[in-house]
Amino acid sequence: MGFEPHEPEQRSQLNSTLLKADITVSELWLQYFSMSGAAGEYEVNAYVEGLISLPAVQRDLLAMAAREIMSGTP
Repeated sequence: MGFEPHEPEQRSQLNSTLLKADITVSELWLQYFSMSGAAGEYEVNAYVEGLISLPAVQRDLLAMAAREIMSGTP
C-alpha cells in the first residue's frame, strides 16, 4: 500500500498534536483502540514514524483519538 498524497500532511499534524499535548503513542493507541481502531499498537507507532501507510478511515480515527485525549474526553 503506497502513501496517499495528503497522508504526509496528516501524519505531520498528528505528530505536532502529540508533541504539543505530550501524548505518547501508547496513550494514542489505547484511545484509538477504544474507538474501534483496527491497527495494532506497533502499526500505529510505525505510521507515526512514517514507516507504513494506514487507510484514511484509520488515520481519521487516530486524529479523533488525539483530539479526545486533548479535550479530556474518555
